[in-house]
Amino acid sequence: MKLGVNLWVWSSPFDLSRDRSLLTHVRMLGAEVVEVALEDDALFEASALRRALDEEGLACSAVGLFGPARDLSVADLATRQRGVAYARDCLDRCAESGIALFTGAVLGVGGREVLTKTDRQQRYERAAEHLRELGAYAIERNVRFVVEVLNRYETNLLTTAAEARDLIDLVAHPGVGIHLDTFHMGIEEADMHAAIRQAGDRLWHVHASESHRGQPGTGLTRWDQVRAGLRELNYDGWVVIESFNPAGRIAPLACLWRPLAPSPDTLARDGLDFLKLALGG
Repeated sequence: MKLGVNLWVWSSPFDLSRDRSLLTHVRMLGAEVVEVALEDDALFEASALRRALDEEGLACSAVGLFGPARDLSVADLATRQRGVAYARDCLDRCAESGIALFTGAVLGVGGREVLTKTDRQQRYERAAEHLRELGAYAIERNVRFVVEVLNRYETNLLTTAAEARDLIDLVAHPGVGIHLDTFHMGIEEADMHAAIRQAGDRLWHVHASESHRGQPGTGLTRWDQVRAGLRELNYDGWVVIESFNPAGRIAPLACLWRPLAPSPDTLARDGLDFLKLALGG
């Protein structure tokens, strides 16, 4: 298991010319993995990012932003095609840059309507068809592709590990896995250990997010359950702190209105130290 931090803790969008020194800083704070967001205005040259990651000895994951305009499950074919094109472009950028894992919430983001069982199944089936294609594309590029599970306030389709497992079993492709986030799990799951067990061998990525989105270890998240679940699976993937700088542009999207740590550095450093003890021993 490797521990890391998403650069949203400090700033966005990702700009390598500005954030190159931040990669060194993150490593010195104790991270083994850095996570960047492939926002439309992210700025980096692939070979330069690959070189920087190699120089720092950092693994790297990337977050894609799909949203309603790129939803892989809706009836509108043009919307789904935009989502597929975006995912393929992100996977290309990952492969060229040395980014080994790409994650995104690919369906139902922003959905507010109540879905019938039939509607839900049809949307899963549409998404699954595209995910099979993208799974094959990811394997060709040696990038892991994972689907993130959100909470009821952010999606009406994929909110629990059980639902994610149903979707991934429907996809039935070795190139697509599950991404769980402890913040969302704290809202939706009755038992985090049981949820991790349900994701099972398809759990390929974890966001370590506190119940209030701040520094891990300072809220109500049941880290004992998280540890028990990961140990049961012999999980050897990445656990990445995801939080947001309240002064940054992503904070309003996450409904983050106040500082949750004395500084981004404190959140990252002390959060990593906590996770090493809470999950590693």
